[in-house]
Amino acid sequence: MSGVRNLIVIACGLVLIALGFVSLAAGSITLAPVLLVAGYCVVIPIGIMVGVKRHERPSRKTGETRANSSAG
Repeated sequence: MSGVRNLIVIACGLVLIALGFVSLAAGSITLAPVLLVAGYCVVIPIGIMVGVKRHERPSRKTGETRANSSAG
């Protein structure tokens, strides 16, 4: 479910960016930067962070172990 949610948030960010460029082409020097900064620096990173899940550590009772990434 979070995969759909982060795609929706990223799509909203892309819409903000597109509106920012349209506004920039129309000659707005105040609205365009606000929309572009909001899209690039706020909404897109939020969309990326919404999709990130933290993995829980397995319980010690199950006996599962994690692979060591530094083992070669």
